[in-house]
Amino acid sequence: MTAAVPYKPNWVIANSRRRADLIMDASKGQYYSDAVDWLKQARAAYLASGRKADSVEYWEKLTLVHGRKRKLMEFLKEGGLG
Repeated sequence: MTAAVPYKPNWVIANSRRRADLIMDASKGQYYSDAVDWLKQARAAYLASGRKADSVEYWEKLTLVHGRKRKLMEFLKEGGLG
């Protein structure tokens, strides 16, 4: 997906978020590092497409929905996302 960021950022955002959301919504702690990797792809695509405001909105929603999942929040912080 990294290669697609400059050319198809919307596709990268949609696919990365979907994959990360599936992991986070299912509370699959053993895969949180994978979710963080997908979220990094989404963040890169948001920034590449000039949609920083949308990115901030998504991160706020993510924190509201999953903020009580300490393990996930730790992974996000370690990954530079939290």
